[in-house]
Amino acid sequence: MRALLSRLIDVRHPDEDTQRRGRNVILLASGLSLLTILLATYSAFTGVLSLRVIIPIAVSLAVQTGVIILARSGRVNLAGSMMVGMAIAGTTGSALLNEDQFVIPVLFPVPLLVATATLHPAGIMVSLIGVLAGMGVVVGTLPPPESVLLRNALFVVTGLICIFTALIGALISVGHERLRRRLHAEAQRADQSAQALQRLNDELDLRVQLQTETLQQMVQELEERSAQQEQLLNEITAQREVIRKLSLPILPVGRDVLVAPLIGALDSERLHQLQTQAFQRVERARARLLILDVTGVPVIDAHVAQGLAGLIQGLRLLGAEVFIVGVRPEVAQTVVGLGIRLRDVSVFSDLGSALESATLRLVER
Repeated sequence: MRALLSRLIDVRHPDEDTQRRGRNVILLASGLSLLTILLATYSAFTGVLSLRVIIPIAVSLAVQTGVIILARSGRVNLAGSMMVGMAIAGTTGSALLNEDQFVIPVLFPVPLLVATATLHPAGIMVSLIGVLAGMGVVVGTLPPPESVLLRNALFVVTGLICIFTALIGALISVGHERLRRRLHAEAQRADQSAQALQRLNDELDLRVQLQTETLQQMVQELEERSAQQEQLLNEITAQREVIRKLSLPILPVGRDVLVAPLIGALDSERLHQLQTQAFQRVERARARLLILDVTGVPVIDAHVAQGLAGLIQGLRLLGAEVFIVGVRPEVAQTVVGLGIRLRDVSVFSDLGSALESATLRLVER
């Protein structure tokens, strides 16, 4: 039922106000057609159905059907004008055919009500003129009744009511038109705002996408740099290990003799490394003699001397003797001044003398 009603009142026109008025026309015409059919049915049952009644009913149904067709096709002004014109003609004709001149004039505001629901303000004013003209035709055509003054007063009051009704209808129509225009303007502004917001959203999405791509590229570059730095740190660590081993070399000279040429300053870490490597190499090679060449050591202080003394004592526990080579005069003075005694340690000025003495000592054994 709802779908049928929706199809019936469907007005094919792009303007919303025209669609509204067209739906009013269709509903009014459908209602009048239904009333006409009920009137014809009642007349048939009561036995008063005659040609005088059938012709107006047929004309009314034909006009209402045409009005509905015109309204649904979008020609609402023409359909509304036909309906109002038919209402004016019907009211005027009823007034001319009815003997009671005091009842029918009251129906003249009805066409104006129909015009208010279906026409523009200009059409309402034209309808008012048509109603007033119909009232004038009735007054001028009908014979004067016994109470002419009462009839004229009734028509004057009815005319004033019609004018007042037309004015109210015109004001309502103007108000509807202004409201419709205002709503249309607001809808346009809302659409423009929505479009602008959509453009901003699109631009924001594009910026976010570009920034995301940039950030991803930066993260990838940072990861690559981090990997390169990690590889570089590993290489540096390996190089440091190589340098550490090269800075404290312990070289075999013969089967039972090891030489440790020391280069650079000796701190706690290097002394500990020297002790560890010396102990391991002596134990592994089962060496009987370790020659410490300190020619490349710039400074031998109390800490370094104590460290060397600990190294010598440890090597003796492993069964190896220690020769010291390259003790410069200033180094010897520093050692003596610090009160450190390197007992039972052979000291040589150069590496050749130490090797020669080591060879002779090993041969004697």
